[in-house]
Amino acid sequence: MKVPMKVPMKVQLGIMAMIDIATNSQGGRVVTTTSISKRQNISPKYLEQILPALRLAMLIRSQKGSNGGYIITKPCNQITLKDIINALDPNILSDVYFDTNNKNSTMIDTINDDLWNNMTSYLQDYTEKITLKDICDDYRQRLDNQEAQFMYYI
Repeated sequence: MKVPMKVPMKVQLGIMAMIDIATNSQGGRVVTTTSISKRQNISPKYLEQILPALRLAMLIRSQKGSNGGYIITKPCNQITLKDIINALDPNILSDVYFDTNNKNSTMIDTINDDLWNNMTSYLQDYTEKITLKDICDDYRQRLDNQEAQFMYYI
């Protein structure tokens, strides 16, 4: 039985917003908050809280005015999942450890070294290897496969 990992909603929706912006901003088009909201079923008010963090991390930029919206700041193959997660919640990939104020510090040190340090290192390395381009390519492929399943020929 798979148990879902508890990832903050801000991070989940922020990743979705980044994929949506990257997918829909081809050719320099800006992507509006309203369009992201409709496609991904995310509250526009919640997006307005998430997108500034991505903008401050310089992953997206905003364009003001009647044709305003958001666009990715650099090629998708140069933005990693780690970049996105750290922009939204730097605590997720930060070092995890047990408090050593315990009487049995040897056990705590062992657990920290053998479990938490290795797990944290693995997550950081893994998220650094996956790019926004990788995720967007997989998303497009899944959409194409889904559309192909519903195609009827007469």
